[in-house]
Amino acid sequence: MPVGDVMVSYMPGQIPKTVWIFRIIPEQNLPGILQQGILTRNAATHDPNYVFIGDSQLTADRHDFSIPLPGYGNLGDYVPFYFGQLSPMLLNIKTGYRGITKRPQSEIIYLCIKIDSILKAGLRFVFTDGHAKNQFTSFYTSLDDLDKVDWEVVKSRHWKNTENDYDRQRRKQAEFLVYEQVSPELIDTIVVFNQEKFNFVEDLVRQYGLNIRVHIDTKGAFYY
Repeated sequence: MPVGDVMVSYMPGQIPKTVWIFRIIPEQNLPGILQQGILTRNAATHDPNYVFIGDSQLTADRHDFSIPLPGYGNLGDYVPFYFGQLSPMLLNIKTGYRGITKRPQSEIIYLCIKIDSILKAGLRFVFTDGHAKNQFTSFYTSLDDLDKVDWEVVKSRHWKNTENDYDRQRRKQAEFLVYEQVSPELIDTIVVFNQEKFNFVEDLVRQYGLNIRVHIDTKGAFYY
C-alpha cells in the first residue's frame, strides 16, 4: 500500500473497507489550517495569508448553490473533499488549464481524513455521486448510499470521458461535504510531493503539537 495506509486496497465494484476523503491545499494555507481547522472558503479568506488555488468563477457560483435536500443549505456552507486523489482540479493547477493559476505540484499538499473520524466527531455532512454543481448529480446523507459512488472511476488515474462513457469526469469528482469546519485534530495524514515539503510539513505539525502523519508520495499515486 503506497503512502502508508491512505491508499487502502480497493476491489472494483466494492466500497473501500476504509473510506478516506481528500482535500488539496497550497502549502501557504497549512499554518492557518493547523491552527483553526479546515474552513469554508468565506471563513478561510479572513486569514490574510490565505491563497486560493481553484476556479474563482466556479467557486463563486457554488457559494449560493442550493443543496437539493430540505434544510441542508448551500454548497458554500460546507468544506468540500474528494473521495479520490488525482482530481481534475489538480491537473488544471499543474497545467494552468481553464485560466487557473499554474503552480508546481510540489506546492500542493493533500489533507487526508477517514470518514469514520467525521462520524465520531458528530459533524454534519452530505455527499454526492459526482461534481456537486452538475445537474445529473444526486446528493445523499446516509452512508448506506456510498454504493452510489462510482469507486472504480473515483480511484482511477485516467478519468477522461470516452466515446462509450461521457460521464466519467463528473463521477470522478464525487464530493464529501462537511458543514462549516473540520478541526485539525481530525486530519490523519498529510501527503506531500517531495522531501523538502515533508520537512516543511513535519516542522509545522510538531510546532502545533498535532498527531498527524506525513508521507511522501514516492509512487506517483497522488500527483500527475
